[in-house]
Amino acid sequence: MDEKQLIEKMADTAGQIPSHAEVFAVRQYSLEEIHRRAKRFLAIASEVCEQPTDRGDWVQQDNRTLVRLPMGGRAVFHHASGAMKLTTNISPMEALFPKVEAKESLVRLVEATAERLRIGEWAGARESLSFERLWQIKASAADRNYRAIEPVLCRIVGAYRHVVGKLPVWGAASVAVQVAGTGALDSVSVQIRESTGEPIDWAPVVRPDVAAQQVLTQLSGLMGKSNVPLSQLVVPQWFGFGYISLNKRKSQRVLAPHYVAAIAIAGQPEAQAYQFVVPATERTFLPLCQAGNHPPVTAARAVASKQVATAARAFRAYQ
Repeated sequence: MDEKQLIEKMADTAGQIPSHAEVFAVRQYSLEEIHRRAKRFLAIASEVCEQPTDRGDWVQQDNRTLVRLPMGGRAVFHHASGAMKLTTNISPMEALFPKVEAKESLVRLVEATAERLRIGEWAGARESLSFERLWQIKASAADRNYRAIEPVLCRIVGAYRHVVGKLPVWGAASVAVQVAGTGALDSVSVQIRESTGEPIDWAPVVRPDVAAQQVLTQLSGLMGKSNVPLSQLVVPQWFGFGYISLNKRKSQRVLAPHYVAAIAIAGQPEAQAYQFVVPATERTFLPLCQAGNHPPVTAARAVASKQVATAARAFRAYQ
């Protein structure tokens, strides 16, 4: 497969792309609003985990507010993004699942907990949350004779994706609900950048093959020169279209359309693909750190690809 075929393959996986897409302004929260949201967040979680949250020790820092809760719980609220996370006092190996259950029943357990947490209330006008995937956290071990012990299911995590209009917001899980084996809430995080509701622009969208070419250009700059064609090393995982949400420690003014590509490198043992983000509009609404500005100095792509893990991660679809 040559580079042209690779680009066509990536573009085909993007699906139906609109000719224009809306650009939204993101609501900016004052510190007073963040603390008001924090109290509401803690009150809802308190009803679910049945632990008091009104007597917490609040510590305001430059970029976040920490809340040390009674009985060992902890919450953090980021000023830049409004992201929130609560962790209860259940220890990691406490409240394990008695057995590994069917995925369908685990999904029902997560969704029931999410409903009690009223996670949909954090989405704004013309916005919604959709269940995306279930993660299972397991533990295992081996004895002195190297006999493996049957894995135990420690926690399940339900990840939800924020949707604005009809487009998903790529980035870290918009909502992550982690549940222990007893059905108790272990942690919940909300990282939703609520829009103001009305679009500020109706921007033309570039073709997916143009975006795919930009991704490969960035990757080529990172990999360096080699006799091995790039098309023989790149293994596309998926190529998506939608809005993006930056790191929870960064402020963000707009939700603008972008293409997100997940790419694996042939021969690498990495389990997770590298993520690349390129604008889906001719006008740049959201400045991004472009991978490839400082390519590694190397004689072979195979050596340079080992450095992509730190240089190419401009963005991750789930953290």
